[in-house]
Amino acid sequence: MKHIGLDLRFQDGYDMEVAGGVVRYARSKSDWILRGQGPWFSFKEDLSECDGLIARIESKEVADEVRGYRIPVVDIASAVRLPTLAQVHNDDHLTGKRAGSYLKGLGIEHFGYCSAEGLIWAKERLRGYQEEVQREIFHFSRPLGWWRALYGDDEELGRWLTSLPKPIALFCCNDLSALKVQQQLKHLSIAIPDECVILGVDNEQLVCELANPSISSIQIQCSEIGYQASRLLDELLAGTVEGAVRRVIEPGALVERESTRLVSENDEHVSKALLLIKARATGGLTASDVASSATICRRALEIRFQKILGSTIWKEITKAKLGHAATLLKHTTDSIEQISEACGFGSTNRFYTLFKRTYRTTPQGYRNRERGRKQG
Repeated sequence: MKHIGLDLRFQDGYDMEVAGGVVRYARSKSDWILRGQGPWFSFKEDLSECDGLIARIESKEVADEVRGYRIPVVDIASAVRLPTLAQVHNDDHLTGKRAGSYLKGLGIEHFGYCSAEGLIWAKERLRGYQEEVQREIFHFSRPLGWWRALYGDDEELGRWLTSLPKPIALFCCNDLSALKVQQQLKHLSIAIPDECVILGVDNEQLVCELANPSISSIQIQCSEIGYQASRLLDELLAGTVEGAVRRVIEPGALVERESTRLVSENDEHVSKALLLIKARATGGLTASDVASSATICRRALEIRFQKILGSTIWKEITKAKLGHAATLLKHTTDSIEQISEACGFGSTNRFYTLFKRTYRTTPQGYRNRERGRKQG
């Protein structure tokens, strides 16, 4: 019989799903016995006595420790890379590229990344993200343990979030970091997703669904990682492969939830038009421009806007311009005249009139009110 060790924490969805993949493979092997440490195993199991090990290795120190067991080991974390370490892990570079492509498609101009310090998988996600967005990326990095402590010292994170240009898209290296960012944004009264869009990784369903607003996330195929790690370990034990073999598993689907849902309409034509408005409203976009980009005639699009939104294309463009102006009033020290020009209003007087009609106060009155809330 072959004794296969599982060096996993079993404290999050990642470990649970990886373990599920290992179990799926083990069922096909009549000579495999799974051993580990945790509530499903003996807490005093000595994993060094196993024939092979599947481990979540998150530091070089742990890697050195398991290497001392002198048994075949397959890592499923990709936090470190060593010349003797076999690995099966998510394609983190591709994950970053998918995040960048999706967030760029929302029409947002500013991008940020929240990272786990010193870990290969976090660096690879950033690399793919940078390649895709081709823009400056505002970066905030802390050790993984800091992100896991959801209710720790968040003052530096708060200052960083406050300093960012708005609106901005934040790609968070995993769902726990996304949750911590979300909690801080709510504390700072920074609107999600209108002022800050959040995208995580792992798609831990309870974390993402119970968050308010719910968090969009890229699915990692953890069960497949566990299954393929088991297969690789089997090959290492049989001697058909050797050394630092590395196999990469493509990420799954991006699950869109409220934290990135700038447009929630089910009508395809209206949704595409609204995304265009969000992206280009302040750049002189006209109702004719929106209609020209649609695959239906302007009258048909106007009818759909009226039926679904109770509004017109022109009103939605104006609404988007005023929303951006409100964000600038709240988060910058730009003058009213500068904001009026930046948001594409023909004159400052026109801006004042439309803003007061919508927000029931002047632009300066709105700015004073929001500053008072921050100080309070």
